[in-house]
Amino acid sequence: MDDDDYWNTSETKAKAFSFDDDVLSTREILAIGQKSHPGQSVDSVFTTLNDARTELLPISSLVSPKVLDLMILAQSGRDPNNIKDSEQTLAITLKRIILGRSFSLHQYKSLRNKTELLDGTISIGDGNAILTVVLYLIQTLNKKLVYELLSARPLALNHYISFLQTEGKITELTDLLTMLGRSSEAAVFQFQHIVKTQGNSIDGLLRKVNNLLSNHFNQPGMDAHQNKMVADYIKLLEWQKCSSIPELYNASALSCLLHCVTHHWTEGAGNMMSPLTLCQRQQVTPLQYDWVVLNIHANTNKWDVVESLFTKKDWLGRTTVSSHIPIETLISRLSELKASVQIIATCLNKLTNTEDRLRLAQKYKVS
Repeated sequence: MDDDDYWNTSETKAKAFSFDDDVLSTREILAIGQKSHPGQSVDSVFTTLNDARTELLPISSLVSPKVLDLMILAQSGRDPNNIKDSEQTLAITLKRIILGRSFSLHQYKSLRNKTELLDGTISIGDGNAILTVVLYLIQTLNKKLVYELLSARPLALNHYISFLQTEGKITELTDLLTMLGRSSEAAVFQFQHIVKTQGNSIDGLLRKVNNLLSNHFNQPGMDAHQNKMVADYIKLLEWQKCSSIPELYNASALSCLLHCVTHHWTEGAGNMMSPLTLCQRQQVTPLQYDWVVLNIHANTNKWDVVESLFTKKDWLGRTTVSSHIPIETLISRLSELKASVQIIATCLNKLTNTEDRLRLAQKYKVS
């Protein structure tokens, strides 16, 4: 019985998990990220990871095993009729990983063998195989050495970075990116993770983000725009804490503006909950402000407020439109919100192009 027949009939068959080459779904990556337990072998980890994989079209349904062998060997640039036993073994291992058959990586013990195994998966370009081997290297080699191998192999590096990010392994991801001289990216990943996982604990969130700002974003060489982004976010968290409204904790600036427009519209600038104060503090753009105000007041049928905000009288007594929203977008949204024909007509008259004005008047039935 040759090796291939043996493995096809072995009772120890275990399928490998599978990835698409370029795009990985959240479910597929999460399925891969099962943690190993003390005493659990590398092979059993790979078997466990596969249990939650989604059904994919097997490559064996597209390419025969014999043709696949030739494809794998061709990637190495060697003559299929003149290869070493070790190369034949590598080709068989790669084929088994790709086909989802049982395989063992324990025979690849030396650094040279492991490097050849990694390069073999990269030459094929199969994301499943690449990540399988990278995780094996992480478990059997010094991490710094693995990081050095990955830094010279962008495809494998990107697969591993995506895996760490999706799994929430921020410590490992930070160590990797820092070693690669990508401290700015590492800090951004930490920031995103903190915001995503901290929940509504405003005090804990403030403390962690402040520490991140001091220890990472304020360091020399960091991106100034990112530094400002985190500093502005801290201002928003401080405003949310002062508001003492739990549903606003860790909410976006526009969500907070929506609350202020709805419940504190009459408060003047200078008061903490005033929409104008929040806009100034969080640098909300005039366009964003106008859009939120339009939708909030229109949905509550406060058309007098809408009209007073978006139409003005000039010194000759003529009514004009005053809005940072593009005029055609404004007309479309007013129609969706069931604005009066009079308001829509006022906006239409602002259009300087006669053809556009006629076209939109017909569209919105304004005579």
